[in-house]
Amino acid sequence: MRSPVRNAHGHLYSERQVAEVQERCGIPLREASLLLRTEPNFVLLTADEGCAYDRLGPDGPPLWETVLAAGRADLVRLRKGDHTAWREVADDPVRRRITLRAAQFDRAEDDLELLRHLLRHETRSSMTDELRLAAVLVGLHGDTGDLPLLLEVRETDFDTACGLDGVPEPGASADELRRWARELDESMFGTDPSDEPVSTWTGLARDQEMTELARVTLIRGLDGIVMDQSRLRRPGAPRTLATAPLSGLARDFEELGDLPQALRAQRLYAALQETAWERASARRTLARLEREAGRLPQAVDSLAAVRGTLATPGDDSLRHWHRVNLGRFITEEHYRLTLALADAGCPEEARALLAADAVLGELSDNAAEGVRELAERTAARVREAG
Repeated sequence: MRSPVRNAHGHLYSERQVAEVQERCGIPLREASLLLRTEPNFVLLTADEGCAYDRLGPDGPPLWETVLAAGRADLVRLRKGDHTAWREVADDPVRRRITLRAAQFDRAEDDLELLRHLLRHETRSSMTDELRLAAVLVGLHGDTGDLPLLLEVRETDFDTACGLDGVPEPGASADELRRWARELDESMFGTDPSDEPVSTWTGLARDQEMTELARVTLIRGLDGIVMDQSRLRRPGAPRTLATAPLSGLARDFEELGDLPQALRAQRLYAALQETAWERASARRTLARLEREAGRLPQAVDSLAAVRGTLATPGDDSLRHWHRVNLGRFITEEHYRLTLALADAGCPEEARALLAADAVLGELSDNAAEGVRELAERTAARVREAG
């Protein structure tokens, strides 16, 4: 008789339930036991596609609840007038951000002074979403005495000047201040944490070193899109897709150091692009990720697809590609991949890719100048490799 399995939330599974999971998922008994034991703090992935198995057993708390826990605790300490907390939270950019998010969803009339305090210190991080949030939370109180502070924060640097461009000018009324804050609050923030983009919570989870929690959430988000691309349909324009979430997922996975998942997201993103410019740009990024993941043959194929798009674009979106950064980036990737091939002991492939690159000769003088040193270094490395 095997021992029952208890998962991370204390839920107990019998031997029969484990066997049912084994049959349902088509995996060995050991993996079935692991799947039940580790959910939802960890996740088992399919070997080929990298997709997550369906969640089993009771759900854990929503991601935002786990992420906000420390911020809520700090907010309580600030409200009690804990001077140590006022100093420590203000000096720690991560604690500052999470505490401001906690204040977003737990608003109190007596918070104005601590919000001013956090707003002043958040300027150290320049134009973050939390800086805008702090300004909004201060503005909602409608105290015109805060206008000099808000304008001072706006002028911190170029980014804050752009990000807080709509702050009311000196002499504005309390109603004007509240109206500005309320409109920004309704369009960007609000009071329901479940309405926030998941990237808000995965970013804050990563900042708190909850890397695996963020990663599992992102994998399940990507799986959802892979299984049902209709999730990308634009409201009011059902025949078109909004693919930005996929490129966002690719960036998030890359920041987490998970290149296989970044490749999954970028590959689908590239496949869904419609204009020649979008296809060339997406595939160039795909080639970079493949190179960095050590998948050099796939990167060679992706760059071949980029060159094919440049040669026969099918629309006029690429008519100026050789004059702008896209052309330079494509050329740089050819040389970086050539270097990687040479370093990997593939001199023939490196020479073939170098010979296939006619992109540099088509760049404008300014764009070509930016990659000339890399081109010379690459050519020398290929000669050295034989």
